[in-house]
Amino acid sequence: MLQKFDRSSLKSLEPKDLVLARCEAFRRNDFEFVFFSYHADAPFLQAFPDCRDYVQYAEQTLQDAFTINACRVARARQVAADEVQVLFMMEIECEGTVQKTMELACLKRTEEGWRYHSGAKRPLEEFSCPIEDIAFEDFLDSKSLVFF
Repeated sequence: MLQKFDRSSLKSLEPKDLVLARCEAFRRNDFEFVFFSYHADAPFLQAFPDCRDYVQYAEQTLQDAFTINACRVARARQVAADEVQVLFMMEIECEGTVQKTMELACLKRTEEGWRYHSGAKRPLEEFSCPIEDIAFEDFLDSKSLVFF
């Protein structure tokens, strides 16, 4: 059986660490951790307000559907006292095709720690510099942004 993350560990995670922990949870098919890492106001929870429903969906649809080859945080910035944005690169393999994206995660602080609110992504190929040199403004200046 796969080792599951301890949900109580969410409280101590800083924003960058939460992004990496969510990635690791997807790798381990720990969909319960993923669910509880969402902010209560996350648009995602409109589709899946119940953890059991999401876990059932994820086990049927997401489990073994893709492999996360890499997840690397490029930078983070505080945009409000209770909000941080994290820019990171994600490499996923799905049905033999490798997809590399830059993603922007919006995280909000709660009494229980930081939680994932929403995100956006763009194909990595749209950038001609190392991921560490991609500025937030460069990331957001695009018509190809996909919000989720």
